[in-house]
Amino acid sequence: MSFGAFDRKKRAVELYHLKTFLAVAEEGRLSRASERLFISQPSVSAHVKALEEELGLGLFRRSSKGMRLTPEGEVLLEHAREALNAVQRITVKARSLRQDVRGKLRVALNTDSSFLRVSRLAALMGERHPQVELGLTLSVSGRIVESLRAGEVDAGFVFQENDPEDFEFLRLCSFRLLIMGPAAWRERIENADWEDLARLPWIWTPPPCLCYQLGEDMFKRRKLSLTKTIEADNEQVVNDLIMAGKGVSLVREDEALAAEAAGTMVRWEGGCVPQYAYLVYSHSRADDALLLALRSVVAEIWQDADVPVPCGAVCASPCADDPA
Repeated sequence: MSFGAFDRKKRAVELYHLKTFLAVAEEGRLSRASERLFISQPSVSAHVKALEEELGLGLFRRSSKGMRLTPEGEVLLEHAREALNAVQRITVKARSLRQDVRGKLRVALNTDSSFLRVSRLAALMGERHPQVELGLTLSVSGRIVESLRAGEVDAGFVFQENDPEDFEFLRLCSFRLLIMGPAAWRERIENADWEDLARLPWIWTPPPCLCYQLGEDMFKRRKLSLTKTIEADNEQVVNDLIMAGKGVSLVREDEALAAEAAGTMVRWEGGCVPQYAYLVYSHSRADDALLLALRSVVAEIWQDADVPVPCGAVCASPCADDPA
């Protein structure tokens, strides 16, 4: 590629060039970067080309396997990150200097809105910060963390505390995941040991749903493998499949106990998975006025949550994090 004939007075490095450069470098393919940035693939390619011409350097090696950074691209990638972070800090500081809080706040939910008290969140945010537009999306904990890293959401609710150096976590409450099966399987489930339970058909979730990985570890520690027959990434779908007699799975405690009381599910008493719910956002945006407003409202909404209790005090038998 030749850069010598390019007239540098006609073009400058733009922020969107750097954002595209970062996305392509991290995703490895133009198509994935296009999906991440919500722009067309030709636009992604044009941004990369414009940046290479302005810098006078080739940033990527293109092949059938995707886009790989050149040695020069590797060096400049960190500078691009620093530049974008600097712009973010300027934006955050400007918001903190304003008397009002305004803007769009994108929040990812990892479970149903009732459990996360979303109606109260929306009401309080609207009352105290009427110039904040609240955008809500539904995902799973692992993907929410990925979306935070990619800048696709501003905050989210998750059931695990991962990467504390990169993120701020506000603990909201503790709860348990119980092992539940169809009511018609009562005798099979109530009399099951760990081996019997592992042989039953299981309804499971994709890897990004990290709390289920904890449940699987409960069996791995006993050198057992689960018989996974159905995969679903939605809790309501999982619950419906259990009640339809398709298998057993982990169910959030409040939903499990309600289903048990209604006679639609039966509980295995031999173990559970202790969990915490958190609000999470990037550590680099801890002073962002939008996120400070969100944290304040969420903390108030959850101030009456139960004080966490050690799992051994509430479980009939050892839980996932207890010794086998």
